[in-house]
Amino acid sequence: MREKRPLILLSNDDGISADGLSALERQMRALGDLYVVAPDGERNAASHKISLKCPIYVHREGEDRFSVSGTPADCVNIGVHRLLPARPDLVVSGINHGGNLAGDISYSGTVGAAREACLLGIPSIAFSLMSRDPLFYDAAARAARELARWVLSHGLPPEVFLNVNFPDLVDGYPARIRWTRMGHKFYGDFLEEGTDEEGRPCYRFGRDALQYDEEDGEDADWRAVKQGFVSVTPLRLNFTDEDTLHLMKKTVDGDVHTRQPGVAPTPEKDG
Repeated sequence: MREKRPLILLSNDDGISADGLSALERQMRALGDLYVVAPDGERNAASHKISLKCPIYVHREGEDRFSVSGTPADCVNIGVHRLLPARPDLVVSGINHGGNLAGDISYSGTVGAAREACLLGIPSIAFSLMSRDPLFYDAAARAARELARWVLSHGLPPEVFLNVNFPDLVDGYPARIRWTRMGHKFYGDFLEEGTDEEGRPCYRFGRDALQYDEEDGEDADWRAVKQGFVSVTPLRLNFTDEDTLHLMKKTVDGDVHTRQPGVAPTPEKDG
């Protein structure tokens, strides 16, 4: 009896016609049955936004390809719950045009799609390519295929997904992987003043300067990519800082001046 092929959902934030999506699609089809559910246009910096107050339209682009009027997170949600024949074994997002490193992870629609899948309990990976011009998507997609194959075989811990960033990759270049942590980036004022089509004053976001924290260690995501490694960063859904939570419980609960009548501190055992 033939072994069942994995079911894979592919999305992105650059849109259904993006070159990075096409390159990844070609490689992912070798791993299982693939469905593509992607935005009908560019949705950069959409983060994890979902379209709560507006209708979402779906258009069939092929036998197993769909474009969606909403965000990357919308695409994953609709794909999982309405378009795929079963629950997918893996969700992959990308390949994004440009890196998603350090604090930019918070803005990324590519990462948002993977996070949505993780929220739904599905293993997921976000892929981005740091190079600008030319973009070696095919080489990056081949490396992405091997990482996806590994996740299909081994799975991921609960509430964890992967953020992967590729450096410039060319044919024959070995995909050296470095397991990394989210680095730090400094953000400044990159607003540009101007006018709209009707002459009204407005602001637009320009391209921010890449100002990473040089104090970051060798395992920072941006530093790994800069040194020619494929950066693979495990990210968690739970934002809670456990160390601070533990400290604040001890500090605030122990401060008699902060206690309110009728409010008792929560007992806690030291770990």
